[in-house]
Amino acid sequence: MSLLTPFRNVIARAPLWSFFGGLVLLVALGGGIHAYTARTTPAAGDTSLSNAVQVTVAPIASFSSATSSLPVIGTVTSLNQATVLSQTAGEIVSLPHALGDHVSAGEIIASFENSSQQAVVLQAQGAYEAAQVGVANAEGTSATGSHISVVQSTSVQNNAQNAFANALQSTYAALDDAIHTKADVLFSNPRTISAQLTLIVPDNKLINLLQEERRQLQTIFATIRPEVQDTASSTLDAHGTDVITAANFATQFLGNLTAAINETQPSASVSASTLAGYAASVSAGRSEVNAALSGLIAAKSAYDNAISGTQAAQNVATGGTAGAIALAKAQVKQAQGGYDAARAALEKTIVRSPVSGTIVSLPITLGDYVPTFSPVAVISNPHALYIKTAVSATDAAKLAVGDRAIINDSFPGVITFIAPARDPLTNKIEVRVGLIGSPQTLTDGETVPVVLSYRVTSTYSGPLLFVPLTAIKITPAGAEIFTVSSSSALVAHPVTIQDIADGMAALQPDVSASLRIVIDARGLSSGQSVIVGTP
Repeated sequence: MSLLTPFRNVIARAPLWSFFGGLVLLVALGGGIHAYTARTTPAAGDTSLSNAVQVTVAPIASFSSATSSLPVIGTVTSLNQATVLSQTAGEIVSLPHALGDHVSAGEIIASFENSSQQAVVLQAQGAYEAAQVGVANAEGTSATGSHISVVQSTSVQNNAQNAFANALQSTYAALDDAIHTKADVLFSNPRTISAQLTLIVPDNKLINLLQEERRQLQTIFATIRPEVQDTASSTLDAHGTDVITAANFATQFLGNLTAAINETQPSASVSASTLAGYAASVSAGRSEVNAALSGLIAAKSAYDNAISGTQAAQNVATGGTAGAIALAKAQVKQAQGGYDAARAALEKTIVRSPVSGTIVSLPITLGDYVPTFSPVAVISNPHALYIKTAVSATDAAKLAVGDRAIINDSFPGVITFIAPARDPLTNKIEVRVGLIGSPQTLTDGETVPVVLSYRVTSTYSGPLLFVPLTAIKITPAGAEIFTVSSSSALVAHPVTIQDIADGMAALQPDVSASLRIVIDARGLSSGQSVIVGTP
């Protein structure tokens, strides 16, 4: 029996009008199904949607703050109460908080007088920029397309020479004040070969050493006094070396003199308060000499780098030599080290809270002279936590106190401490990160991922745009980045890579900083269809 037999029987028994009505209904349903299918099924050969790759885009300007990140693993550590010690000696000139105030991790509690340290940072920054000029010249980027000309290099050298000469005179002035004004009040006939210490010190060897050092200083002053007035380029470097040697010797003398004052017992002729005044005055003089010495060393480094930059500028016609380029880049690293050291010295004059909490002790007031490693504040918080981690010496050189961090992919933090030396057991440098706020989900002893942010530096001296290396596509024609067109297709833009540092590519400003580019160009090609996703 045919499968259609039952339907034939039904049709035969049904009225004719019912048959035609059902036929119309089937045709309508079939048309509707066909229309729906046509709307929801891609046409044969149309694979643009099914093959489209999802990409993320962002403006170039969002990367051009030139920062990078360092992922590490840290341990959550509890700290109910933190005693903050001074890292340097000096006068308190800023005290933005009072007893009982609440402070966040990384917030400034007090600041020491730091005009000298700020000047050293400025000089070190100048030395770093001069070294970058040296690299540009050594690589031969002048002539037709250079950012720096020989004339400009000579101008940089002249400016560095003037700064060096000024630093020589400033260092001499600091030495003159520290020795002749502050230290000589403790000697009779201080500027003669019969200089005698007037304090009664039980250590005779120390007395004899101080008297001999004071006599040697008189000879040293006679040598460097005319030298600091001679600013000729042919003798400036040698004079700088002499003044640096003199400053180091004076620092040693002032340290010994401080030890002698501390060994002196108060008596009817010299009271305890008088001795304390002597100690503070000599210590201030020593700090003054040290600050001037740091500035002089930075200025000498800037001058030497500027001379190298001027010499390297002669290589622009031939493109420079491999040796000159290597030397210039080494000088950049040296200058970067000096710059980082100057920033670290400046940071020591700023007292920050290691944890969030309440100030329960503040034993300092404005104008106080505070010695090194003296208690400055006590911060209390029964639930305070911080993150302890360790990094290599190379990575530690990139970080600075005050740099930001992200803990466990969600909690903000700030670097509050970087150890000055490696741990002898782990050969790494300890870094502490204070938590901003009070995360409730972290527990003492927990191991968490931490991302430390730091500033990216480049050896190139011109204006730069920074993008992630993943955004660069290397082709036989050169490097390019991608944007997405209104039709969801990739559009290639050629770029010039000037430098690569810490996972970022430094580009010459051939494109606009507002250009929205694809963050990850790996595996992509121009004209490819894509779908733009959210970051």
